[in-house]
Amino acid sequence: MKLETKVGAFFILAIGIMGTLILRMEKMDLFNGHSQNKLVTEFDQVAGLNLQSAIRVAGVKVGAVTGIDLDGKRAKVTLGLPKEFQVYQDASASLSSIGILGEKYIELDPGHPAAGLLPMDATIPSKTGMGLDNLMETMGGIAKDVKNITSAFNESIGGEQGRQKLDEIVDNIRQLTGEFRAMAQENHGTINTTLANVQQMSADLKDKLPRITQQFEDLGRNLNDLVNQGKPELTGVLKDVRRLTASLQATADNAAAITDKMNKGEGTIGKLLNDETTVNKINTAVDNVNSMLGGFKAMDLDLDMGASQWTRRGGAMAGIGVDFVPARDHWYSLAFNSTPDGKIASSSSTITSTPGGSTSSTTVSADQAFTLSAQFAKRLAENYVFTAGIIEGKGGAGAEFRALDDRFRLGVMGYDFTKRDDKPKPRYRITSSYQFYKGAYAQAGWQDLANPELRTFFVGGGLRWKDEDLKKLVGLAGVGK
Repeated sequence: MKLETKVGAFFILAIGIMGTLILRMEKMDLFNGHSQNKLVTEFDQVAGLNLQSAIRVAGVKVGAVTGIDLDGKRAKVTLGLPKEFQVYQDASASLSSIGILGEKYIELDPGHPAAGLLPMDATIPSKTGMGLDNLMETMGGIAKDVKNITSAFNESIGGEQGRQKLDEIVDNIRQLTGEFRAMAQENHGTINTTLANVQQMSADLKDKLPRITQQFEDLGRNLNDLVNQGKPELTGVLKDVRRLTASLQATADNAAAITDKMNKGEGTIGKLLNDETTVNKINTAVDNVNSMLGGFKAMDLDLDMGASQWTRRGGAMAGIGVDFVPARDHWYSLAFNSTPDGKIASSSSTITSTPGGSTSSTTVSADQAFTLSAQFAKRLAENYVFTAGIIEGKGGAGAEFRALDDRFRLGVMGYDFTKRDDKPKPRYRITSSYQFYKGAYAQAGWQDLANPELRTFFVGGGLRWKDEDLKKLVGLAGVGK
């Protein structure tokens, strides 16, 4: 055999082996019309989905999209699945993507055997998943609602008229407290004089009452004589007179005791009239009210509303936070978040894709949960901020580097230091953000760096702003208390 013939045969054999390997690795079937089941599902929109896009169950590819057609106003998608792959009547399909900018694919839930097998060419119900477009639309609605609320507050108490009204309220409170202090000081001597007169009157009454009592007793004896002489109707009158004299004597004694206690500084009125400490406390309370009004006027309220999409585990995190800033070097943060990091669970599944073969996979999932964060923040050397407190319902702390007047931020935090089977190590998060236009900013980072099963990348954005109207409302609420 010639050398050229041997070389040609070798190349033909190599090409055949390579083609066979490619077909087996990509799971291609040249005669797929005879080895596939074709099922149909419908969506409102399938932007980004292409022919041969993957069909996945629990993240494992089991088939490919073989057709995309327009049926009225809805997209009709044909699913090509292996004939041995069983789909049941309670199956459902949803449009998903790998990450935010990743490829689109069909996530298939094959259903349960108890519902019975789904006939060939049947239509599978579809579900709408949460994508980036839905997230941005939701954020737009939230921003619009917040803008409407602040506009309503601004119309009611904003503008020059609203500021004048608030200033008048504050001035009236200060004037009222000043008048109360002056009244207490001016009438201090008058009240003491009045009490002295009452005490003198009670002393005189105490001296004269015995004589009056004696006269009533003499009158009683005379009346008793009249009664003994045959006038029984006067007996009741005599008893009433004796009770009256006893009551007058008791009243005089009580009045004398009360004035004596007041003169000694006993009781509330006695302390108010004789104890200078009470007057000083009233003055201190007035000064505290003025100080509180000044503190609310100097304090800033910084609001932060943002959201981010988690790429690996799916789901989105959205929330709103408020910073109470009494001074630039320290503040208090309060935040409410809806996070996909709720109760964590893992599940394993085995999917049969070829005769005699199976594929197993493990899926980690977490429920959406509502969390509260409350932290104290301290700024050091202008560019470094350290925080500690409650992070998403768990104890934790963090550090942050800030630059460009706090428009650029790079930070790390650690929290939830308890050990569990689903989370063996603490949770660490790295976050970076840049405020590129007024209050708008973009952010990106990594979550759960120490837990490989939970580790995910996230990206998002939000708004930051100072709200003067809300600060005025908080100040008025404090004064009302």
